[in-house]
Amino acid sequence: MTLVGRGKTRMDIDCLLGRVDSGVGTLAVVSGPTGIGKSTLLRALTARARAAGATVLGACALREERDEDFAVVQQLFTQGFRSDATVTGLTDDGDAPGWVHVAERARLAVTALAEHGPVVLVIDDIHHADPLSVRCLRYLTARTAPQSLSLSVIVSWDATAESTSPILQEILYECDVSSISLEPLNSEAVAELMAEANVDTADTTDPESAARYHELTGGNPLLIYALMQDRQAQPTASDTGPNDSASEPIAGDAFQRAVQVCLHRMGPLARQVAQGVALLGEGADEYQLSELCETSLGLVRTALQRLQASGLLVGCTFRHEQVREIVLDAIPSATVIELHHRAARLLHAHGASPESIAFHLLAAGPVKDEWGLPVLRDAARLVLAAGKVELGIRYLKLADASCTDDTTRYEIKAQLAEVCSMLELAGAAARYQSLKTSILTGLMAPGTALPVAQAMLWNAQVHDAVEVIDSVVRHADTSRPDVAVEMQVTELQIASSFPGVQRTAVATPPPAPVSPAAAYATSPAVGARLRAHQSLLSVLTGKGDAYTAAQAEQSLQTGSLLDESVRACVVPAVLTLIYSSFLDAAQLTASRFLGDAMDSGLQGWTTVLRGLLGTIALRRGELDVAVEHSSAALAEASTRSLNTHGWLALATLAEAHTSIGNHEKAAQCFATAAAPALFQTRSGLHYLYARGRHHLAGGRPYAALADFMTCGEQMQQWNLDTPVLVPWRVGAAEAWLSLAQQQKASALLEAQLAMGGFGTTRSQGMALRCVAATRDFKDRLTILNKSLHLLQASGDRYELVRTLADLSSAHRAIGDKDKARTAALRARRMAKVCHADTLSDSLMVATTRFESTSDWSATKERGFDKLSKSEQRVATLAARGLTNREIAEELFVTVSTVEQHLTRVYKKMNVRSREDLPVKLRVYAA
Repeated sequence: MTLVGRGKTRMDIDCLLGRVDSGVGTLAVVSGPTGIGKSTLLRALTARARAAGATVLGACALREERDEDFAVVQQLFTQGFRSDATVTGLTDDGDAPGWVHVAERARLAVTALAEHGPVVLVIDDIHHADPLSVRCLRYLTARTAPQSLSLSVIVSWDATAESTSPILQEILYECDVSSISLEPLNSEAVAELMAEANVDTADTTDPESAARYHELTGGNPLLIYALMQDRQAQPTASDTGPNDSASEPIAGDAFQRAVQVCLHRMGPLARQVAQGVALLGEGADEYQLSELCETSLGLVRTALQRLQASGLLVGCTFRHEQVREIVLDAIPSATVIELHHRAARLLHAHGASPESIAFHLLAAGPVKDEWGLPVLRDAARLVLAAGKVELGIRYLKLADASCTDDTTRYEIKAQLAEVCSMLELAGAAARYQSLKTSILTGLMAPGTALPVAQAMLWNAQVHDAVEVIDSVVRHADTSRPDVAVEMQVTELQIASSFPGVQRTAVATPPPAPVSPAAAYATSPAVGARLRAHQSLLSVLTGKGDAYTAAQAEQSLQTGSLLDESVRACVVPAVLTLIYSSFLDAAQLTASRFLGDAMDSGLQGWTTVLRGLLGTIALRRGELDVAVEHSSAALAEASTRSLNTHGWLALATLAEAHTSIGNHEKAAQCFATAAAPALFQTRSGLHYLYARGRHHLAGGRPYAALADFMTCGEQMQQWNLDTPVLVPWRVGAAEAWLSLAQQQKASALLEAQLAMGGFGTTRSQGMALRCVAATRDFKDRLTILNKSLHLLQASGDRYELVRTLADLSSAHRAIGDKDKARTAALRARRMAKVCHADTLSDSLMVATTRFESTSDWSATKERGFDKLSKSEQRVATLAARGLTNREIAEELFVTVSTVEQHLTRVYKKMNVRSREDLPVKLRVYAA
């Protein structure tokens, strides 16, 4: 037997066995908590005593046999003692109780055995012994004189047992009783135990590993051995490769069995208290446990002491979460629901947090208590804010099932529909559709019904949304602040994103306008939505400015999608940044929220944000990125079930494929007929423009012209005629130019250039490129250079490539081959970067022709020789078409350094700008 870390115990055992060997009778008690090793120690004592020649009679008292008379005596003496007794009453002659006859026969049997040498009675778990066997044992110890009979009695006992008979206590507490007390192992002993057992860890003597085993078991050998057994059952490092967690304890089947053994041995009250601790969780105390278990505080304290001594608990908390799960799994299904109900009522009475109470309500089923509904809703709000969306949905579903008030129940249903859509958009339309009847019949409050209508609009349920809005207008009191502000948000949303929606009902009198500040004071989420939609509409109607965009950016600088007030304004605010040409801010913001969505498993929001990022990438000329994001946004939806976010992603994907040159893939985007509702939305304008670009690239100018003009007519009709939304005039002008109708193209382009203003840098640059196509070659250069600078500022690489290609052609037409080559090479390089494959291929032909006919000026070459090594590197990269920032990144210097080098380069080589630099520069070995 291993007695690691038990030096004193070894000495006590040796002393005890020495007395047995010498024929001196003794009474010894081995005590300690459950699982500490008492039974193991008794088995070792038994083996050593027998090896020394003693007669050993053994028994193990069982709780199940506590009511069975003479159960322990029967185990000790197998000669039919039980059948000879008339049990607890008097014998037939009435002289003495029946147990005395049994005890006397036992004494005689022991006396007979003692004639041949020492006799040792070993009884394990004597605290479970039946009362009559205890009486017999008391009789033996009282009637047997140690000096005349060599009888030793060794028992194991749990001093914290639920009940111990007075007679047993009298035996065990006699002054001449030898006591061997087993204590939990310390960390050092655990390390020795692990080393002796050869646990398969990175280092079996690692103090940190031993400390972790000790922390999880409290030094209980039974639990330690179980953890080691589970650890050894795992694949070794040689099987699985290096494993940094090799020394981490693993709670598996062996540990589960060990915990169950401990709980069984401690009895029903300890198990009941353990179940209470598992149910109440962190924060449980002995007073709550007393109420939950419906037992006295004293008994609860005793049970807690036993659980703590056995290494299962620290205070009122399980040392290992796995223990808590084992205890919960062991609760009978017939009682678990009632226990959870009682726990919920108890925690509510003690003022516990909504989340801890809701945990029990969820396990117990529908709630009948009035306080349960607000607790569930508060808990849902808290867990949703913490990112536990699926748990929040479960709380809301239970609240829905428990609610008896129609208005409140449908308010919960509306919240459920919104939260479920965060996870996935596929069933969003059906969820909101199911609420329509309750709104039309007046079961849902107007302040709740209008956000449902707004969601229906986003899900392309235009007809249903109009019915809901008209119903609210006809029947609700629109002068109420909550209804008035939601009505205002709805009107703003329709004007900015669903301008083609036709309504029949009008509020009379119309609700008074509500300021965002006033709305925010009532509800932060509503106030945020109001401000975001106001900003979006301002930009789309040409009234936006830098402050509008900055305000949208600021509203999204803090918080996450889990914050309702932030979530409410993400889409309109990001769109405001996009249409304001604040593309860097839009990309940074959308990317941050995409990370939030992916981390929290919000698939619905992941789809929406990928669509927005695709639009941003398209406007930056990052065609491959636009395809990636838009394709991901469309991956889980068919074109028949797209919402307005999906239609925007589809338009982006089609336009990106067209720009790349993948005309077949672009055609697939338009293969399915668009839903009529699409053309009542802002996304429909993007769709028409993208389809027009596709027709134009495919050589169908009249079809393209029809889409562009339809798009323009709708924008004018809806008062959204701004090129920051869709530059339809540029598209139409290109179509007219392809038909040799320069006058009609010029009229459209002049009209667009006259609309310049905030956020139009990109569209103005695009328009100027087309204007240049209507002029002669000499005039084109000035116009194209203006276009070049505008598009550089806008950050649209694809449109910049198109301008550079036209600029190269213009230089070539007037015979300036160096500048033509510079522009063409730069265009080709940028075309590769933005994956404009068709354009890149055409530029390859042009640049190859330039290189084959190039003429290198000896004068300019000598000027290049005058440059320093650093200036040569900068000049070479500038001649290749890199911008100052790109040169700085390439050479790992600042932009200011690049500018200073170029100034000296221009002076030494006698040129005015980078466009005058020859392309084919020599770079000497540094």
